[in-house]
Amino acid sequence: MLEYLKIFIITVFLLNFISCTNKDQESLLLDAEGGNIDQNDTLTEEIEIIDNTAQTIQMDEVELTVEEKLSAELIEVGDRIFFGYDASTISDDSSEILQQQYQFLIRNSELSITITGHCDERGTREYNLALGERRASAAKNYLISLGISSNRISVISYGKEKPTVAGHDETAWTQNRTAVTFINSN
Repeated sequence: MLEYLKIFIITVFLLNFISCTNKDQESLLLDAEGGNIDQNDTLTEEIEIIDNTAQTIQMDEVELTVEEKLSAELIEVGDRIFFGYDASTISDDSSEILQQQYQFLIRNSELSITITGHCDERGTREYNLALGERRASAAKNYLISLGISSNRISVISYGKEKPTVAGHDETAWTQNRTAVTFINSN
């Protein structure tokens, strides 16, 4: 008999505990402001919360800085031109890209740019610094010939010191013989 009494007390205790747990879970449902909500309203409130989250994400995507937008636009029109081996002459393909950069600079007359000259890893450091300077200057002079003021354009040569592509083959070397245009921070 004592055994049955123990089982009965434990069963009552467990049922009471389970019912309290369910009540606690129901009270944990909160609306966006932190207040309790009815269980019937849960689906509607969750949809509203999801919609608010989606709007926040969209706002974060929209909040690019002006500099980021302009840099993205420059990359889209073409921020780099390529050169042949040991050359600093502007090719027809490079001429088209520089004309697009010219249009970009006309639309954004308040901007100044820096053109960096790069070389592949072959040749001495000194020779490649001079060649990188000639490449950057060739791009600058082309833009000046189209009508961009020279005081809006600066040049830097990195020679072979800052390769775009790592590697020791013709594919890497071709990608590293460039002049790259950057927007200066104001």
